[in-house]
Amino acid sequence: MQQVTNQEIFHRTFSLAPLLALGAFTTFAAMAQAQDKPDLVVALDGSGNFTNLQAAIDSVPRDNTERKVIFLKNGIYTEHIRIDTSFLTLRGEDRKKTRIVWEINDERKRPDQHKDGKGLASVNLHNASDIVFENLTIENPANLGLKPFTLYSSGTGTRIVVQNADIIGLGGDTLSLWSKGLYYHRNIHVSGTYHFVGPRGTCYLADSTIEVLEKNKDALFNEGMDDAREKFVLHRCRFISQVPFRLGSWFRDGAWYFVDCRFPDTLATNGAPHLSAKEGYQFKWPTNRIYFADSEGPAYPWLADNLAASPAKTAAAVSAAWTFSGQWNPESTNAPAILSVSAKDDLIVVNFAEPVTVKGKPAVRLASGNSATYQSGSGTASLVFVLPASSPAAVKSFDLTRGSIQASQASARPRYVTEAALRQ
Repeated sequence: MQQVTNQEIFHRTFSLAPLLALGAFTTFAAMAQAQDKPDLVVALDGSGNFTNLQAAIDSVPRDNTERKVIFLKNGIYTEHIRIDTSFLTLRGEDRKKTRIVWEINDERKRPDQHKDGKGLASVNLHNASDIVFENLTIENPANLGLKPFTLYSSGTGTRIVVQNADIIGLGGDTLSLWSKGLYYHRNIHVSGTYHFVGPRGTCYLADSTIEVLEKNKDALFNEGMDDAREKFVLHRCRFISQVPFRLGSWFRDGAWYFVDCRFPDTLATNGAPHLSAKEGYQFKWPTNRIYFADSEGPAYPWLADNLAASPAKTAAAVSAAWTFSGQWNPESTNAPAILSVSAKDDLIVVNFAEPVTVKGKPAVRLASGNSATYQSGSGTASLVFVLPASSPAAVKSFDLTRGSIQASQASARPRYVTEAALRQ
Protein backbone atom coordinates (compact mmCIF):
# COMPACT_ATOMS: atom_id res chain seq x y z
CA MET A 1 0.00 0.00 0.00
CA GLN A 2 1.34 3.44 -0.94
CA GLN A 3 0.75 6.51 1.21
CA VAL A 4 -0.57 9.60 -0.57
CA THR A 5 -1.89 12.95 0.57
CA ASN A 6 -5.41 14.29 0.25
CA GLN A 7 -4.18 16.87 -2.26
CA GLU A 8 -2.66 14.15 -4.43
CA ILE A 9 -5.90 12.17 -4.31
CA PHE A 10 -7.94 15.20 -5.29
CA HIS A 11 -5.87 15.87 -8.40
CA ARG A 12 -5.17 12.28 -9.39
CA THR A 13 -6.03 11.30 -12.96
CA PHE A 14 -6.83 7.61 -13.23
CA SER A 15 -5.57 5.40 -16.02
CA LEU A 16 -8.02 5.25 -18.91
CA ALA A 17 -7.12 1.65 -19.76
CA PRO A 18 -10.09 0.09 -17.91
CA LEU A 19 -12.46 2.56 -19.56
CA LEU A 20 -11.06 2.07 -23.00
CA ALA A 21 -11.66 -1.65 -22.66
CA LEU A 22 -15.37 -0.83 -22.72
CA GLY A 23 -15.15 2.23 -24.93
CA ALA A 24 -14.36 5.67 -23.50
CA PHE A 25 -17.28 7.02 -21.52
CA THR A 26 -16.70 10.52 -22.88
CA THR A 27 -17.88 9.23 -26.26
CA PHE A 28 -20.21 6.51 -25.04
CA ALA A 29 -23.46 8.45 -25.37
CA ALA A 30 -22.62 9.67 -28.86
CA MET A 31 -21.75 6.12 -29.92
CA ALA A 32 -24.97 4.69 -28.50
CA GLN A 33 -27.05 7.39 -30.17
CA ALA A 34 -25.44 6.69 -33.54
CA GLN A 35 -26.32 3.01 -33.23
CA ASP A 36 -29.88 3.40 -32.07
CA LYS A 37 -32.26 6.28 -32.59
CA PRO A 38 -34.09 7.09 -29.32
CA ASP A 39 -37.72 6.13 -29.02
CA LEU A 40 -38.68 9.38 -27.29
CA VAL A 41 -37.02 12.80 -27.10
CA VAL A 42 -37.61 15.22 -24.24
CA ALA A 43 -36.72 18.86 -24.82
CA LEU A 44 -37.68 21.93 -22.84
CA ASP A 45 -37.80 24.03 -26.00
CA GLY A 46 -40.50 21.88 -27.58
CA SER A 47 -38.25 20.32 -30.23
CA GLY A 48 -38.86 16.77 -28.95
CA ASN A 49 -41.83 14.51 -28.32
CA PHE A 50 -42.30 15.86 -24.79
CA THR A 51 -41.28 18.89 -22.76
CA ASN A 52 -41.75 16.95 -19.50
CA LEU A 53 -39.68 13.89 -18.53
CA GLN A 54 -42.34 12.31 -16.32
CA ALA A 55 -44.84 12.52 -19.17
CA ALA A 56 -42.41 10.69 -21.44
CA ILE A 57 -41.88 7.96 -18.84
CA ASP A 58 -45.62 7.61 -18.26
CA SER A 59 -46.22 7.18 -21.99
CA VAL A 60 -44.47 3.78 -21.82
CA PRO A 61 -46.83 1.03 -20.56
CA ARG A 62 -46.04 -0.37 -17.12
CA ASP A 63 -45.94 -3.89 -18.55
CA ASN A 64 -43.34 -2.86 -21.15
CA THR A 65 -40.82 -5.57 -22.11
CA GLU A 66 -38.88 -3.74 -24.86
CA ARG A 67 -35.79 -1.56 -24.46
CA LYS A 68 -37.07 2.02 -24.72
CA VAL A 69 -34.58 4.88 -24.98
CA ILE A 70 -35.63 8.31 -23.70
CA PHE A 71 -33.19 10.98 -24.84
CA LEU A 72 -33.07 14.19 -22.78
CA LYS A 73 -31.79 17.29 -24.51
CA ASN A 74 -29.76 19.73 -22.44
CA GLY A 75 -31.64 21.65 -19.79
CA ILE A 76 -32.68 21.62 -16.15
CA TYR A 77 -35.67 19.33 -15.67
CA THR A 78 -37.22 20.49 -12.41
CA GLU A 79 -39.35 17.41 -11.83
CA HIS A 80 -40.09 14.85 -9.14
CA ILE A 81 -39.68 11.56 -11.00
CA ARG A 82 -41.18 8.11 -10.43
CA ILE A 83 -40.48 5.11 -12.66
CA ASP A 84 -42.68 2.01 -12.41
CA THR A 85 -41.76 0.71 -15.86
CA SER A 86 -38.89 -1.64 -16.73
CA PHE A 87 -36.45 -1.68 -19.67
CA LEU A 88 -35.99 2.09 -19.85
CA THR A 89 -32.82 3.98 -20.76
CA LEU A 90 -32.64 7.65 -19.73
CA ARG A 91 -29.81 9.17 -21.74
CA GLY A 92 -28.73 12.78 -21.45
CA GLU A 93 -27.27 14.92 -24.19
CA ASP A 94 -24.46 16.17 -21.93
CA ARG A 95 -23.51 14.91 -18.49
CA LYS A 96 -23.21 18.37 -16.95
CA LYS A 97 -25.85 20.20 -18.99
CA THR A 98 -28.63 17.61 -18.78
CA ARG A 99 -29.89 17.88 -15.21
CA ILE A 100 -32.81 16.40 -13.31
CA VAL A 101 -33.20 18.55 -10.20
CA TRP A 102 -35.77 18.17 -7.48
CA GLU A 103 -35.51 19.31 -3.87
CA ILE A 104 -37.16 16.87 -1.49
CA ASN A 105 -36.37 16.82 2.20
CA ASP A 106 -36.25 14.22 4.93
CA GLU A 107 -39.88 13.38 5.63
CA ARG A 108 -39.20 13.56 9.37
CA LYS A 109 -38.42 17.23 8.90
CA ARG A 110 -40.80 18.12 6.08
CA PRO A 111 -43.64 15.57 5.71
CA ASP A 112 -45.38 17.92 3.30
CA GLN A 113 -42.67 17.18 0.75
CA HIS A 114 -44.21 13.77 0.01
CA LYS A 115 -47.81 14.66 -0.79
CA ASP A 116 -47.53 13.87 -4.50
CA GLY A 117 -46.97 10.18 -3.75
CA LYS A 118 -44.01 9.81 -6.10
CA GLY A 119 -41.57 8.75 -3.42
CA LEU A 120 -39.01 9.97 -0.94
CA ALA A 121 -36.22 10.73 -3.45
CA SER A 122 -35.75 13.13 -6.34
CA VAL A 123 -35.89 10.12 -8.69
CA ASN A 124 -37.72 6.98 -7.51
CA LEU A 125 -37.75 3.48 -9.02
CA HIS A 126 -40.45 1.05 -7.89
CA ASN A 127 -40.55 -2.52 -9.16
CA ALA A 128 -38.51 -1.25 -12.12
CA SER A 129 -35.83 -3.56 -13.55
CA ASP A 130 -33.30 -3.17 -16.38
CA ILE A 131 -33.08 0.61 -16.00
CA VAL A 132 -30.14 2.60 -17.40
CA PHE A 133 -29.22 6.17 -16.43
CA GLU A 134 -26.34 7.65 -18.43
CA ASN A 135 -24.72 10.91 -19.43
CA LEU A 136 -26.68 13.16 -17.07
CA THR A 137 -26.85 14.66 -13.59
CA ILE A 138 -29.47 13.92 -10.93
CA GLU A 139 -29.45 16.37 -8.05
CA ASN A 140 -31.30 16.93 -4.79
CA PRO A 141 -30.27 20.36 -3.46
CA ALA A 142 -32.04 19.80 -0.10
CA ASN A 143 -29.91 20.24 3.01
CA LEU A 144 -32.67 20.03 5.62
CA GLY A 145 -32.81 16.81 7.63
CA LEU A 146 -30.75 13.64 7.73
CA LYS A 147 -31.73 11.81 4.54
CA PRO A 148 -32.62 13.86 1.48
CA PHE A 149 -32.49 10.93 -0.99
CA THR A 150 -31.53 11.61 -4.61
CA LEU A 151 -31.86 8.26 -6.47
CA TYR A 152 -33.78 5.44 -4.77
CA SER A 153 -35.20 2.02 -5.66
CA SER A 154 -37.82 -0.04 -3.89
CA GLY A 155 -39.83 -3.18 -4.52
CA THR A 156 -38.33 -5.87 -6.73
CA GLY A 157 -36.19 -3.90 -9.18
CA THR A 158 -32.88 -5.37 -10.34
CA ARG A 159 -30.19 -4.88 -13.01
CA ILE A 160 -29.94 -1.11 -12.60
CA VAL A 161 -27.13 0.72 -14.43
CA VAL A 162 -25.89 4.21 -13.56
CA GLN A 163 -22.92 5.34 -15.63
CA ASN A 164 -21.22 8.51 -16.79
CA ALA A 165 -23.37 10.47 -14.34
CA ASP A 166 -23.31 12.79 -11.35
CA ILE A 167 -25.61 11.83 -8.47
CA ILE A 168 -25.54 14.85 -6.19
CA GLY A 169 -26.83 15.15 -2.64
CA LEU A 170 -25.97 17.26 0.39
CA GLY A 171 -27.01 14.76 3.06
CA GLY A 172 -27.41 11.05 3.66
CA ASP A 173 -28.73 8.30 1.36
CA THR A 174 -27.92 10.07 -1.91
CA LEU A 175 -27.68 6.87 -3.98
CA SER A 176 -29.82 4.28 -2.21
CA LEU A 177 -30.82 1.30 -4.31
CA TRP A 178 -32.72 -0.77 -1.78
CA SER A 179 -34.64 -3.27 -3.89
CA LYS A 180 -32.17 -6.07 -3.03
CA GLY A 181 -31.15 -6.36 -6.67
CA LEU A 182 -28.07 -6.18 -8.89
CA TYR A 183 -26.58 -2.71 -9.48
CA TYR A 184 -23.80 -1.59 -11.83
CA HIS A 185 -22.23 1.88 -11.55
CA ARG A 186 -19.29 3.18 -13.55
CA ASN A 187 -17.69 6.59 -14.03
CA ILE A 188 -20.01 8.36 -11.60
CA HIS A 189 -19.51 11.11 -9.05
CA VAL A 190 -21.57 10.81 -5.87
CA SER A 191 -21.64 13.32 -3.02
CA GLY A 192 -23.23 13.32 0.41
CA THR A 193 -22.68 12.95 4.12
CA TYR A 194 -23.94 9.78 5.86
CA HIS A 195 -24.49 6.39 4.20
CA PHE A 196 -24.83 8.27 0.93
CA VAL A 197 -23.89 5.28 -1.23
CA GLY A 198 -25.86 2.43 0.29
CA PRO A 199 -26.79 -0.57 -1.87
CA ARG A 200 -28.93 -3.37 -0.52
CA GLY A 201 -28.16 -6.39 -2.65
CA THR A 202 -25.08 -6.67 -4.89
CA CYS A 203 -23.30 -3.61 -6.28
CA TYR A 204 -20.28 -3.11 -8.52
CA LEU A 205 -18.99 0.49 -8.42
CA ALA A 206 -15.97 1.25 -10.62
CA ASP A 207 -13.84 4.15 -11.86
CA SER A 208 -15.82 6.61 -9.77
CA THR A 209 -15.41 9.45 -7.28
CA ILE A 210 -17.03 9.44 -3.84
CA GLU A 211 -17.10 12.90 -2.24
CA VAL A 212 -17.70 13.14 1.52
CA LEU A 213 -19.15 16.49 2.61
CA GLU A 214 -19.45 16.27 6.40
CA LYS A 215 -16.93 15.29 9.06
CA ASN A 216 -16.95 12.16 11.17
CA LYS A 217 -19.58 10.41 9.05
CA ASP A 218 -19.82 6.83 7.73
CA ALA A 219 -19.82 7.45 3.99
CA LEU A 220 -21.02 4.04 2.79
CA PHE A 221 -23.65 1.48 3.71
CA ASN A 222 -24.00 -2.14 2.65
CA GLU A 223 -26.54 -4.87 3.23
CA GLY A 224 -26.83 -8.34 1.69
CA MET A 225 -29.11 -10.54 3.74
CA ASP A 226 -30.59 -12.93 1.17
CA ASP A 227 -27.54 -14.64 -0.30
CA ALA A 228 -23.96 -15.13 0.89
CA ARG A 229 -22.79 -13.98 -2.57
CA GLU A 230 -24.26 -10.48 -2.14
CA LYS A 231 -21.53 -7.89 -1.81
CA PHE A 232 -20.46 -4.28 -2.37
CA VAL A 233 -17.41 -4.04 -4.65
CA LEU A 234 -15.57 -0.75 -5.17
CA HIS A 235 -13.03 -1.05 -7.99
CA ARG A 236 -10.59 1.73 -8.96
CA CYS A 237 -12.57 4.31 -6.99
CA ARG A 238 -11.26 7.39 -5.25
CA PHE A 239 -12.57 9.11 -2.15
CA ILE A 240 -12.23 12.86 -1.68
CA SER A 241 -12.96 14.77 1.49
CA GLN A 242 -11.70 17.93 3.13
CA VAL A 243 -12.90 16.70 6.52
CA PRO A 244 -12.28 13.52 8.58
CA PHE A 245 -14.58 10.63 7.66
CA ARG A 246 -15.10 6.89 8.07
CA LEU A 247 -15.64 4.49 5.19
CA GLY A 248 -18.96 3.07 6.33
CA SER A 249 -21.03 0.79 8.50
CA TRP A 250 -23.72 -1.86 8.26
CA PHE A 251 -26.54 -3.18 10.42
CA ARG A 252 -27.12 -6.69 9.06
CA ASP A 253 -25.19 -9.13 6.85
CA GLY A 254 -22.84 -7.51 4.36
CA ALA A 255 -19.53 -7.94 2.51
CA TRP A 256 -17.11 -5.23 1.36
CA TYR A 257 -14.39 -5.23 -1.31
CA PHE A 258 -12.08 -2.25 -1.92
CA VAL A 259 -9.82 -3.03 -4.89
CA ASP A 260 -7.30 -0.54 -6.28
CA CYS A 261 -9.01 2.34 -4.44
CA ARG A 262 -7.52 5.68 -3.41
CA PHE A 263 -8.11 7.13 0.04
CA PRO A 264 -7.21 10.67 1.18
CA ASP A 265 -5.29 11.53 4.33
CA THR A 266 -8.58 12.68 5.87
CA LEU A 267 -9.66 9.05 6.22
CA ALA A 268 -9.94 8.57 9.98
CA THR A 269 -7.71 6.22 11.93
CA ASN A 270 -10.87 4.38 13.03
CA GLY A 271 -12.37 4.68 9.55
CA ALA A 272 -12.65 0.97 8.67
CA PRO A 273 -16.15 -0.30 7.81
CA HIS A 274 -17.66 -1.22 11.16
CA LEU A 275 -20.62 -3.23 12.32
CA SER A 276 -23.49 -1.53 14.12
CA ALA A 277 -25.79 -4.52 14.58
CA LYS A 278 -29.55 -4.19 14.74
CA GLU A 279 -30.95 -5.60 17.94
CA GLY A 280 -32.39 -9.08 17.53
CA TYR A 281 -30.97 -9.70 14.04
CA GLN A 282 -29.42 -13.14 13.57
CA PHE A 283 -26.37 -13.02 11.30
CA LYS A 284 -26.19 -15.76 8.67
CA TRP A 285 -22.57 -15.29 7.56
CA PRO A 286 -19.29 -14.04 9.07
CA THR A 287 -19.17 -10.36 9.95
CA ASN A 288 -15.50 -9.88 9.08
CA ARG A 289 -15.89 -9.95 5.28
CA ILE A 290 -14.03 -6.67 4.65
CA TYR A 291 -11.32 -6.91 2.03
CA PHE A 292 -8.70 -4.55 0.60
CA ALA A 293 -6.25 -4.90 -2.30
CA ASP A 294 -3.76 -2.51 -3.91
CA SER A 295 -5.00 0.48 -1.94
CA GLU A 296 -3.32 3.88 -1.71
CA GLY A 297 -3.89 5.99 1.37
CA PRO A 298 -2.84 6.42 5.00
CA ALA A 299 -0.58 3.73 6.41
CA TYR A 300 -3.23 2.11 8.59
CA PRO A 301 -2.80 -1.61 9.34
CA TRP A 302 -6.43 -2.30 8.48
CA LEU A 303 -5.89 -0.96 4.93
CA ALA A 304 -3.32 -3.67 4.23
CA ASP A 305 -4.00 -6.20 1.48
CA ASN A 306 -6.08 -9.15 2.69
CA LEU A 307 -7.94 -10.13 -0.48
CA ALA A 308 -6.24 -13.53 -0.47
CA ALA A 309 -8.58 -14.47 2.38
CA SER A 310 -11.66 -13.65 0.26
CA PRO A 311 -13.49 -15.78 -2.33
CA ALA A 312 -11.84 -13.66 -5.04
CA LYS A 313 -8.30 -14.57 -3.88
CA THR A 314 -6.63 -12.06 -6.24
CA ALA A 315 -7.35 -8.54 -7.48
CA ALA A 316 -7.17 -9.78 -11.08
CA ALA A 317 -10.23 -11.94 -10.43
CA VAL A 318 -12.41 -9.01 -9.40
CA SER A 319 -14.68 -7.80 -12.20
CA ALA A 320 -18.34 -7.00 -12.76
CA ALA A 321 -19.01 -10.56 -13.94
CA TRP A 322 -17.35 -12.00 -10.83
CA THR A 323 -19.25 -9.60 -8.58
CA PHE A 324 -22.62 -10.79 -9.84
CA SER A 325 -21.71 -14.49 -9.51
CA GLY A 326 -22.95 -15.43 -12.96
CA GLN A 327 -26.36 -13.83 -12.46
CA TRP A 328 -25.57 -10.87 -14.76
CA ASN A 329 -22.64 -9.58 -16.78
CA PRO A 330 -23.39 -5.92 -17.59
CA GLU A 331 -20.02 -5.50 -19.33
CA SER A 332 -20.59 -8.32 -21.79
CA THR A 333 -20.43 -7.31 -25.43
CA ASN A 334 -21.81 -10.61 -26.71
CA ALA A 335 -24.87 -10.39 -28.92
CA PRO A 336 -27.93 -12.41 -27.88
CA ALA A 337 -27.31 -16.01 -28.87
CA ILE A 338 -29.59 -17.79 -31.33
CA LEU A 339 -30.86 -21.12 -30.03
CA SER A 340 -32.82 -22.28 -33.04
CA VAL A 341 -34.39 -21.28 -36.37
CA SER A 342 -37.53 -23.03 -37.52
CA ALA A 343 -39.96 -22.75 -40.42
CA LYS A 344 -43.68 -23.46 -40.28
CA ASP A 345 -46.23 -22.68 -42.96
CA ASP A 346 -45.26 -19.22 -44.23
CA LEU A 347 -43.29 -18.18 -41.14
CA ILE A 348 -39.70 -18.29 -39.89
CA VAL A 349 -39.23 -18.25 -36.11
CA VAL A 350 -35.85 -17.27 -34.62
CA ASN A 351 -35.45 -18.26 -30.95
CA PHE A 352 -32.90 -16.42 -28.82
CA ALA A 353 -31.35 -17.28 -25.46
CA GLU A 354 -32.76 -14.07 -23.96
CA PRO A 355 -35.44 -11.46 -24.70
CA VAL A 356 -34.62 -9.05 -27.52
CA THR A 357 -35.97 -5.72 -28.74
CA VAL A 358 -36.63 -4.92 -32.39
CA LYS A 359 -36.24 -1.40 -33.76
CA GLY A 360 -37.39 -0.55 -37.26
CA LYS A 361 -37.89 -3.30 -39.84
CA PRO A 362 -35.20 -5.96 -39.77
CA ALA A 363 -35.58 -8.89 -42.14
CA VAL A 364 -34.20 -12.37 -42.81
CA ARG A 365 -32.32 -12.82 -46.09
CA LEU A 366 -33.15 -16.10 -47.80
CA ALA A 367 -30.94 -18.32 -49.91
CA SER A 368 -33.34 -17.67 -52.80
CA GLY A 369 -32.48 -13.96 -52.78
CA ASN A 370 -35.82 -12.93 -51.27
CA SER A 371 -36.36 -11.70 -47.71
CA ALA A 372 -38.71 -12.63 -44.89
CA THR A 373 -40.11 -9.51 -43.23
CA TYR A 374 -40.35 -9.02 -39.47
CA GLN A 375 -43.84 -9.58 -38.06
CA SER A 376 -43.77 -9.82 -34.24
CA GLY A 377 -41.99 -10.85 -31.05
CA SER A 378 -40.15 -7.74 -29.88
CA GLY A 379 -39.76 -7.91 -26.11
CA THR A 380 -39.68 -11.72 -26.11
CA ALA A 381 -37.07 -14.36 -26.94
CA SER A 382 -38.77 -15.41 -30.23
CA LEU A 383 -39.03 -13.29 -33.37
CA VAL A 384 -41.41 -14.15 -36.19
CA PHE A 385 -40.69 -13.31 -39.84
CA VAL A 386 -43.10 -13.76 -42.76
CA LEU A 387 -41.95 -15.58 -45.91
CA PRO A 388 -42.81 -14.30 -49.37
CA ALA A 389 -45.34 -16.44 -51.22
CA SER A 390 -43.95 -19.74 -52.51
CA SER A 391 -40.45 -18.94 -51.26
CA PRO A 392 -38.15 -21.66 -49.83
CA ALA A 393 -37.40 -21.16 -46.11
CA ALA A 394 -33.63 -21.64 -46.29
CA VAL A 395 -32.11 -18.66 -44.47
CA LYS A 396 -28.87 -16.86 -45.33
CA SER A 397 -28.44 -13.98 -42.86
CA PHE A 398 -30.21 -11.12 -41.18
CA ASP A 399 -30.88 -7.97 -43.18
CA LEU A 400 -30.39 -5.10 -40.74
CA THR A 401 -30.25 -2.24 -43.22
CA ARG A 402 -33.65 -0.94 -42.06
CA GLY A 403 -33.73 -2.07 -38.45
CA SER A 404 -31.89 -3.58 -35.52
CA ILE A 405 -32.20 -6.34 -32.93
CA GLN A 406 -30.69 -5.86 -29.49
CA ALA A 407 -30.79 -7.43 -26.07
CA SER A 408 -33.57 -6.04 -23.90
CA GLN A 409 -31.64 -6.57 -20.66
CA ALA A 410 -29.76 -3.60 -19.19
CA SER A 411 -26.04 -3.46 -19.88
CA ALA A 412 -23.15 -1.00 -20.04
CA ARG A 413 -23.44 -0.92 -23.82
CA PRO A 414 -26.26 -2.05 -26.11
CA ARG A 415 -25.69 -5.60 -27.40
CA TYR A 416 -26.78 -5.86 -31.01
CA VAL A 417 -27.41 -8.91 -33.15
CA THR A 418 -25.27 -8.87 -36.30
CA GLU A 419 -26.25 -9.84 -39.81
CA ALA A 420 -23.84 -12.77 -39.70
CA ALA A 421 -25.63 -14.34 -36.72
CA LEU A 422 -27.91 -16.33 -39.06
CA ARG A 423 -25.35 -17.41 -41.62
CA GLN A 424 -25.30 -21.14 -42.13
